[in-house]
Amino acid sequence: MQVNQIEADLYLLIGDTYKSNSTALVSRDEVLLIDGMGSRADAEKLRNFIETELGKEVRFIISTHFFTDHLAALNFFPQAKVVAHKNYLDTFNSERYRSEEEESYFREPDILISDELKIRWGRYELDIFHNPGHTSSTLGIDVKPAKLLMVGDTLVGNIIYLSYSTPDRFVQALERLQARGRSRVISSHGDVRSAAAISNAQFYLERLADHTREARTSGELLETPLETCLPPGVEPTAFEKIFHDRNLKTILEQNFFAGRES
Repeated sequence: MQVNQIEADLYLLIGDTYKSNSTALVSRDEVLLIDGMGSRADAEKLRNFIETELGKEVRFIISTHFFTDHLAALNFFPQAKVVAHKNYLDTFNSERYRSEEEESYFREPDILISDELKIRWGRYELDIFHNPGHTSSTLGIDVKPAKLLMVGDTLVGNIIYLSYSTPDRFVQALERLQARGRSRVISSHGDVRSAAAISNAQFYLERLADHTREARTSGELLETPLETCLPPGVEPTAFEKIFHDRNLKTILEQNFFAGRES
């Protein structure tokens, strides 16, 4: 597990499985977690870091969305209250493939959010807001004064992943994130990044729509390279290419961008 200390009282813990992460905000002897890793092994390391190395107790766990690659630690902290959006079960049930281990991660939330919730935690104010883009239960979390925006899987690197949603929903979700005006973001996988990733994803979605409409007559949509859908100077990663290829197949299956509206 990779440990990144972002602030004196804020840690980003990145697991080995899928690079799924958990963000820990410390207030005195207690911790608020955002998301909970993608495997039991990573969840065990997370618990050891918080309870042994930091000597703290987890009081709350906020789930940005209820997919199992972010739920592994929920049952490792039975004393903590789990916070999720009221549509959490729709998201959990829409997940296509789960192993027997992943099935065991499920835990019913203790606190359900509809539209918005504000939490004061130590020196931070967390503005939690419903941001359905990636899933119907996705929550965004604006962490003040850290100038940090938690986006769940609304961003996959510099792109988006359409499999569980629609282009229209992503347009709106990205606009809501952009309106927050933060300088850095944390997705549910990987490290903290520049908030430029939001505008990069908006560019990607617009170019994807353009390429789809152009390719419908030629039938060559599946040949669309990721490089042509990213802003100049933004290099594609192998991780992003996997999800780009999946997006192209989803567009064909769902007939997205069939007309002027997405």
